[in-house]
Amino acid sequence: MGLTPETGFWSYAPQRYLYFNAMLFFSPKFFIHRIAGLMYLLQYASAFFLYFWSYPKYLSSGLVWTLPLTGFLQSVIAAQTFTFLPKGRNNDPGYYSDKSTLSYPFVVENSFFSLLALFQWVYYYKHSIYMLFRTTPLTIVENVFTFLPYAFRPLWPKTHFRDSLKLSEKNKTQKNRLFFITVTWITKVFYIWAKHYIGYFLNYIRFLDRVTEEQRYHVFLLMTFGAFATTISMFLHTLKFKKYMGPKTSYVIYMVSYLATFYSFARISSAFVINWDISLICAVGLALNFLSLRVQVAYQIFVMILLNCMRLGVPLSAFTNVLPPVVSSTFSPAAIPISH
Repeated sequence: MGLTPETGFWSYAPQRYLYFNAMLFFSPKFFIHRIAGLMYLLQYASAFFLYFWSYPKYLSSGLVWTLPLTGFLQSVIAAQTFTFLPKGRNNDPGYYSDKSTLSYPFVVENSFFSLLALFQWVYYYKHSIYMLFRTTPLTIVENVFTFLPYAFRPLWPKTHFRDSLKLSEKNKTQKNRLFFITVTWITKVFYIWAKHYIGYFLNYIRFLDRVTEEQRYHVFLLMTFGAFATTISMFLHTLKFKKYMGPKTSYVIYMVSYLATFYSFARISSAFVINWDISLICAVGLALNFLSLRVQVAYQIFVMILLNCMRLGVPLSAFTNVLPPVVSSTFSPAAIPISH
């Protein structure tokens, strides 16, 4: 009979700790998923260290694109691995509670957000790659991911914060219910903000080539925090499920990771003022977020045409003549900041 963590050498605390950590990453069950997760964690730690130790080495290391690529591949592997998870639980993600397991739709939809993150990392990587996106046919990819990523969102399943809140009496213990209801609302508000200002705003100003090198430096840290919230957050749920940490601890770490993005936003706060027109465009998009997907996509098509005209130097007079007077004056050529 082989050694187990309860017998012999492995019964001692330090060895027991090493045993469980070894099983966490090298157990034969779900082996590919475990190894991919370990590769991601090692890359993440390396990227975080290099960013602060030597930013030039961070940029030249390749981690700027291998980290998000590994995150996307890991999300696809997870979707192919955990097919046994609940599939029809009223669109409850299962993440925002202390009693539920993750739902399969939540695992699958994570690949959508990982894909958007991958594009943004690569888009900000090098100016030469940005210029490559401006060539045909890659400009089609650029426009789709910059303006219309949510047009193909229905290709993925969708879970809802409201369903997690609606089922609070079932998926949350009495002692932690208030905590999880509160943090779920905070997370919901953040995700609406993030969709329009981490997603659309940052991609819009990159599209118009308005991002300075200093801003790009801070955006990379923001995306690093975001990578934790997108990918490592799933690992935190595993640690919670295996009782390596408590449900509150797991969620607080997740919250810290996404709220940390505001540090980077504070460092690039001038971008919101300088690019006031883009800030306004995103504010309108955020307001429309509560309407149907069809309305949101129609607005993004409008924005896509507008920003392409701005980037190509096409006169906007004919374009603005068909708009209401207030909007027309806002987006007149004289009112729009010059790209640099």
